[in-house]
Amino acid sequence: MSGSGRPGARGSGIRASRALLTDPALHAAALGIAAIAAALYAPMLTWAITGGLAGYSLSGSV
Repeated sequence: MSGSGRPGARGSGIRASRALLTDPALHAAALGIAAIAAALYAPMLTWAITGGLAGYSLSGSV
């Protein structure tokens, strides 16, 4: 029973996983990794976005 107020193995595991998922350090690390990956792929991403916009404008969708 989850609403009984008794600490159980299942409830403590849920609390531990919530604490891990809401930890700001985890999100900061993920953002840092994403920023490094974007910096490494910046030229390719720039050309991909430019090509996508060119294709959209040339297709007559604009």
